[in-house]
Amino acid sequence: MGTGYLVKVTTPPLGGIPMTVAYVVSEQDADRAVDIIKCEIAQPADEVVVVSRVSKELLHALGIAPGNFTRANGYLS
Repeated sequence: MGTGYLVKVTTPPLGGIPMTVAYVVSEQDADRAVDIIKCEIAQPADEVVVVSRVSKELLHALGIAPGNFTRANGYLS
């Protein structure tokens, strides 16, 4: 298991404040990490960006298998 990425999803505001949720993605390639979130979670109008890399130790501690992800707050998607 290699490094992964913290990916942020921001939903445009509907007359209020935009909603932002972060996900820890077990994927070594940043573009593929974004694509995983775009395909599985994000809506077409959402902004999906990489925030930072995460260590393999964090991925292991969270139990995230390669190619999978979890919300950064620990709740399942």
